[in-house]
Amino acid sequence: MASQLTNNTTSSVNTSSVELQQKKSLDQHVFKLSPKHTTIVFQVGGFNASQGNAQNIGIDGLIGDDFTVNHGHASNVLLGLGYYFDGLAKDRFNLLYGINAFYLAQTSVQGDVIQEQLFTNLSYHYSLTNYPVYAAAKMFLKNNYGKNDITFDLGIGPNFISTSHFAEKSLDGGFTLPDNAFSGQTSVAFSVTAGVGIKFNNLLSLPCELGYRFFYLGQGSLKKNNDQLLNTLKTGNNYANALIFSLYA
Repeated sequence: MASQLTNNTTSSVNTSSVELQQKKSLDQHVFKLSPKHTTIVFQVGGFNASQGNAQNIGIDGLIGDDFTVNHGHASNVLLGLGYYFDGLAKDRFNLLYGINAFYLAQTSVQGDVIQEQLFTNLSYHYSLTNYPVYAAAKMFLKNNYGKNDITFDLGIGPNFISTSHFAEKSLDGGFTLPDNAFSGQTSVAFSVTAGVGIKFNNLLSLPCELGYRFFYLGQGSLKKNNDQLLNTLKTGNNYANALIFSLYA
């Protein structure tokens, strides 16, 4: 009887031990997915964009108009927000993955309109704004002292391109009237980004980073307002180079 009681007690202890280990394992698994293992990155900086596309706009029954690009480079500020989860962690590097969205403030494209490919009677301009959203990965390459890390960024996703404020202006004292044949619209293009930077772990009360980013922003377009036009004005393949300051929370 005593032996049976001892066996039952031992079995009960072993069962409790297994359940406790399973509970610890489950708790550890849940802890790895908790919000404490996420990183929020606030970003601000400036960019220089290359944009615009010289092209011929066909007109039904006519030769068409050539749209040149005189000013295809523009600069402005950008804002960004990243939300990352912990990924692979090693002694020399850490890998995060998440979402990184940006707002590249409004820039403009300017050029001339050569009517019927003969007469430069009009100038034109339009504005565009980019809103890229990326599935992103960020890697920290650690040094031996822990004061700073080298960072690498990569992202891929859609860019929402908003064109607006298209207008034409007479170059011959008002003799040629503007057509204003286009208006703004929002289109979606494929976009990628890549960057490198230095993360300072002890410079401020929160870790911060100074880095360079390259953006391929894709091609947008304007909406044609006249059915006689055979094609519409496009922004060309847009690129941007940026310097970004980031704050980690």
